[in-house]
Amino acid sequence: MATEGVDFAAVRPRRLLEWSEEEGRCVLLRPRLRSTRVARWVARFGGDPHYRIRLDDVGSLVWQACDGQTSLAQIAQRMRDQFGDRVEPVDERLAQFIRSLLKGRMIALEPVEGAPAP
Repeated sequence: MATEGVDFAAVRPRRLLEWSEEEGRCVLLRPRLRSTRVARWVARFGGDPHYRIRLDDVGSLVWQACDGQTSLAQIAQRMRDQFGDRVEPVDERLAQFIRSLLKGRMIALEPVEGAPAP
């Protein structure tokens, strides 16, 4: 789903990856291999079965808000509240980040119940 023309109030992102928090920032754990069986085998020999994607403070705020309950409009407002002018134009910046997460199959967008269909 592309984010162009998407009503930010009508969709909410949901995380599809495991993640951890290090020093107040999110680290996404993207599997290196599709098969969990092969990943366990690799891990047994000391290899890390995940790519670690370290997010900055803005990306971490967005990632944590991708809980399947918070709309993109609410996330944009949180960004404004916490970071002010630093994240402007917030809608464009959020849309670009969400597009990257969608392309990497790291999140899914779900419709907000009761929101008008696009």
